[in-house]
Amino acid sequence: MLTKRILPVVVGYDVGAYSFARIFHEETGEKALVLTDAHRGFINNSRILDVRLHPRGTFDDDAAFIAALRGVEREFPDRQLVLLVNSDEHVEFVARNTTDLAKSWFLPYSSSESVMLANSKSSMADVLDSLGLNAPANVVIDLQNAAHVDELDALRYPVVVKPESGADLASNWNAGLRKVSMWTSATQARAACQELIDAGVAVKIIVQEFIPGDDTTQWLINGYVNGQGVVTACGSGHLVLGLHQPEYIGNAAIVLTEHHRDLIDSAQKIVAKANMRGFFSFDVKIDPRDGRAYWLDLNPRIGRGHYYLNAAGVNLARAMIADMHDQDIPFQTNQREALFCIVPSCLAGANYVQNADLRARVRAARRKHGVVNPLIYPSDRNIKRTVFRLLNGFNQYRRMRRYYPSARADSL
Repeated sequence: MLTKRILPVVVGYDVGAYSFARIFHEETGEKALVLTDAHRGFINNSRILDVRLHPRGTFDDDAAFIAALRGVEREFPDRQLVLLVNSDEHVEFVARNTTDLAKSWFLPYSSSESVMLANSKSSMADVLDSLGLNAPANVVIDLQNAAHVDELDALRYPVVVKPESGADLASNWNAGLRKVSMWTSATQARAACQELIDAGVAVKIIVQEFIPGDDTTQWLINGYVNGQGVVTACGSGHLVLGLHQPEYIGNAAIVLTEHHRDLIDSAQKIVAKANMRGFFSFDVKIDPRDGRAYWLDLNPRIGRGHYYLNAAGVNLARAMIADMHDQDIPFQTNQREALFCIVPSCLAGANYVQNADLRARVRAARRKHGVVNPLIYPSDRNIKRTVFRLLNGFNQYRRMRRYYPSARADSL
């Protein structure tokens, strides 16, 4: 049994990083240490975390990243260090350096092989097929091989386009690669591929047939697998509204923490097949034409909007700490319906959420449990944080009006 006090060490500066610090503070009372190369309001002026600011680019370079972690080891020799990362690039960094880091750190992440499998959309499609589950029809285009572009003709349009590995996104963003793009015809697809090639993008992209439906047809599944391969926590959330600005598309803005037993059961089968460990998250879309579930992504990390599970009564920090101590704990899943928001909850109105039944359930959850925003934490009151949260909410309101793909939003 470990006896050292835990020190959660979070890498990042966004709302997901703050949420990481919060779930461990709620569970243990310990302050987190946040390593970042940029100050942002989400982590500023906080009582539940300390910040270590590093030079820009520190966490994009393995040697500099490891040097930063060695500094933490020297500063806190009597603490049980836990490394908490939440990007594809950083999860791959942990996987590459597990043998070295595991001497001093608890690492709640999968092996290099499982991370590579999870980050490969084509490999995950094979896993899903083996389990009788659905992934959208797709082709993988290697932008280093122009002949692959001919495979675009095999798909029905429109299509959704993503990097085959999410870790390729940051290094190719300035060349035009995006987390998610939409192509409406084979002609547009060929032209867009050529633009990426001409800009020097030399990675694989996955092109998937588009499953119709707005944000409300999507679900989130998050959980934790312990070191023995047992899923000790897994819960679900019904996406009410997603973020739509290009750099955050695919991230949740408002989630209703509804329990979806079938998706939770299927998620456990997938992570077992993929031999996952530690935190995981899924994006799932329900086809409104026939009710079929399509599994879009398996992320070998906790996900930016993971605090929705705490709102549902699922404590991922508790699951991880039990794993760290080799303790058996009861399986955790959704306990209550609550409304998770990182944007103003008024955005869950008819202008953005056309499903009237879902709007009614949102109102009911809001009346019963209020709104759960990870930035509103009674143990972390600070007037500067309150001002930041209000300004951030206003900016999110403006961005939703600007980027939401519906003419109805113009009526606001």
